[in-house]
Amino acid sequence: MIIGICWALFSNPIITLFYRHLTPTEQDSYRSLNDLVFVIIISYVLYVKIKNQQHKIRKSEEEYRQLFESNPNPLWIYNEKLRFVKVNNAAVETYGYNRRKFLKMNIEDIQSGVDSERLNNYLNEHQEEFRSAGILRHVKSTGETFIVSIVSYPVLFNNQHCNLVMATDITELIEKERKLEDAYQKIKTSNEVLLQIAWSNSHELRKPLCSILSLVALLKEASEQERQEFLRLLEISSTELDEVLRQNNQKVNELEMVEGV
Repeated sequence: MIIGICWALFSNPIITLFYRHLTPTEQDSYRSLNDLVFVIIISYVLYVKIKNQQHKIRKSEEEYRQLFESNPNPLWIYNEKLRFVKVNNAAVETYGYNRRKFLKMNIEDIQSGVDSERLNNYLNEHQEEFRSAGILRHVKSTGETFIVSIVSYPVLFNNQHCNLVMATDITELIEKERKLEDAYQKIKTSNEVLLQIAWSNSHELRKPLCSILSLVALLKEASEQERQEFLRLLEISSTELDEVLRQNNQKVNELEMVEGV
């Protein structure tokens, strides 16, 4: 703009100064040539600038396309009619549909019926920013169900209001969490059984054992009549001790079964 203003303000006076010995018609010819040169130079500069800008735009688009296509997680773009308009390589590989098949489907076709209500609630919400749809169950072309974590972001694609979605397969993570939970429950059950056995040993087992020890000591100095009573009591204590031991053995067996599972 500065060059254009300077050119417009000073080119005509300069021509008049240097070509004042020429006729007005010849001076007008030089002025026309001057204007033509200015237009050619400006056109060339604009052409170079526009080409550079277009190159940068194409390069940026290619970089974003590569980021989309080479992303290890399944990515897709769907429009307001819920139809797929673009999918990446990971989505094709993970779900088992080719691109042509994918673009004939909508997002409900890969959704497990178990989570259809959750999906409908998510779609009915106002979508204006990056957000998570939570954990959903998706179905592959083979019918296999797996668990994914979904995040989406509204985008403008091919002059359409769409949503960009990234799905992360967390099936193995959920399975590991389930196994950890099962292991925790086994440990918790084992601890409860061990506590019961420890309590039984310190309370239930100690009572008949102390009774037996006391009765054995009394038998040594007891009369015949007292001996019969002590033997009866000794039998009762022995039966109680046997019952406590049997219950503890049963708990130990249950504990071994739990740990074996």
